[in-house]
Amino acid sequence: MRSEHTGSTARSRGVEIRRLPVSRRLAIGAERAGRHRAAMSYLMTADITVARRLMAMAPETLSLPAFITASVARAAADSPEVHAYRDWRGRMVVHRHVDVMVPVLARTEQAPHALPHLVPHVVRDADRHNVAQISAELLAAENFPTTDGIFDRVPGLTRIPGLVRAVYTVQDRSIRLRQRIGTVMVTTTGLSDTGETFSLAAPTLMPLHVVIGSVNGCPHQSGSLVEQHEILNLTLTFDHDVVDGAQVSAFAARLCSAIEHAEALLPFRLRKPLRAAEPAAKAQVVSSNGFYAQQAR
Repeated sequence: MRSEHTGSTARSRGVEIRRLPVSRRLAIGAERAGRHRAAMSYLMTADITVARRLMAMAPETLSLPAFITASVARAAADSPEVHAYRDWRGRMVVHRHVDVMVPVLARTEQAPHALPHLVPHVVRDADRHNVAQISAELLAAENFPTTDGIFDRVPGLTRIPGLVRAVYTVQDRSIRLRQRIGTVMVTTTGLSDTGETFSLAAPTLMPLHVVIGSVNGCPHQSGSLVEQHEILNLTLTFDHDVVDGAQVSAFAARLCSAIEHAEALLPFRLRKPLRAAEPAAKAQVVSSNGFYAQQAR
């Protein structure tokens, strides 16, 4: 049946009430547990032309999230304060190792026929792994996700008011439980072909949260040669209660250098960056105290 005025298929008015999925209840609990953080977001761009070319020439299948995970982990290992957190007594806890949580799209054993949803996977000692190892690990996590948490075994517990937030609050402060969930998160928006796209992440359990945005083409001139380069948009979110702007700027510059030189893909560091006129990322800092621009040095 078609409407005489619009020519489209007719539909009846009404509402449908559905039960909130377990994955969304867990996300809400994590966001509520992370509300105490003074989030400071850093918007930056990095040239990934060299990295893309090297990944295309690699014999293994390498993914961009795996490359960014390896680069973030290496930069965080050089600046461990950026993924530090406070314990129950207000002391700052700094990890010498870097465990990165990367949500993967997978089907779980509890709902094998349901649509794929995000399942958190922790890459242990990501700063010691290369891109091929992390790519293989993330691919295996998509096919065989790890669901050993209490809410994975008993999803009905997520409907108990306040329970998810209480569990995540304990994980946020406990040094022992931090060994399981990590201190860094790398996520992707999946908006690779939607123009200049950044994404501000809501505060969660992670002291350092990196969101991969869109990849855009940009002409780059080197001498008399003009070629198309690929520019990646990234959003870095820190806990301003633990780190200050100077530490954030130093970490962002280190991360930009690691990405543009493709350090995670090479046994050596390139002698010259792709953008000699811009040795570090141009960025904007967003904090709870206001909005201001800052150039990383």
